[in-house]
Amino acid sequence: MGPLIDKVAKDNHIGHVIDLGAGQGYLSRTMAFQYDLQVMAIDGSEVQTCGAKRFDTMAIKGFKDKEHLIHHVTDLFTPENATDILQSLQQQHTHPSLLICGLHACGDLSTMMLRLFTQQSDIQALVNVGCCYHFLSHQGPSPGFPMSRTLQSFQLGSTACMLACQAPSRWLDQKEASIKAYEHHFFRCLLQWMMIEKGLISATDKAPIIGRLNKKRDFDSFPIYVKAALTRLGMDPNAISSDDAAAQYHHYKHTAQVDKRIAVLWTLRALLGPVIESFILMDRYMYLEETVPPSPTKSVSILPLFDDLVSPRNMVIVATK
Repeated sequence: MGPLIDKVAKDNHIGHVIDLGAGQGYLSRTMAFQYDLQVMAIDGSEVQTCGAKRFDTMAIKGFKDKEHLIHHVTDLFTPENATDILQSLQQQHTHPSLLICGLHACGDLSTMMLRLFTQQSDIQALVNVGCCYHFLSHQGPSPGFPMSRTLQSFQLGSTACMLACQAPSRWLDQKEASIKAYEHHFFRCLLQWMMIEKGLISATDKAPIIGRLNKKRDFDSFPIYVKAALTRLGMDPNAISSDDAAAQYHHYKHTAQVDKRIAVLWTLRALLGPVIESFILMDRYMYLEETVPPSPTKSVSILPLFDDLVSPRNMVIVATK
């Protein structure tokens, strides 16, 4: 991503970059130390900023003359405070043209970045790779989806956005992990059915959110998973006995072969993931096309940047005014 940002910046005579959601500053350091760009790295977490500064200290040994090129800020960069942050940058440099970028910027951070690009006259270029579509907002004056006027009549729920994060292209490269994932889906479905049968939840209730369990310990067997999941849900871990869990697992896996039906259903759902992601990306593309005024230097494009087996979120949006 560093070479792409450098090319966009140089082609548009831009020397200053704002890296939103900079995290520990890997991209920011690349832009500053390797490509001599003046970088303001912004992240909302003080922990991330401190980590970035620590890595700067280690990396700067070979780039002593470039230490001044990177500046870290801990703040939530929003449309409300964007002007103040940009003014602080302009106090150091006389109204510089800016490029705003984000590598795997989660949820609404990416869409906010697009809106800032269209609203702030000093921001002349954008390079963005989005991520975590399930964190997109769908309501309010500035929803994460839809953004464009073209797709205003379309709605995607949280389930569809979660599917957009699926990467079926990685299954062939991660066969063992994919097979384990299918087994975990079977565990989850069977547990919910047993909870309904035991009266622990109602069939009309929203599916309980178990959250993250220990993959090495809590998935050794279905009875172990049941106890771990019930504990995580704040229920009596003995509400479903180990013997009952084992018997139901054996029946539905080896006799009824429900696990195979779940695998087929999950595969069909996951294969829709890239389609939904394309829909989200097209919405962002259309928003930029609709919102950025025509000019000789206007450009909006989407292109694959990374190997999708390494980084499933590999599509980058590049725009200039």
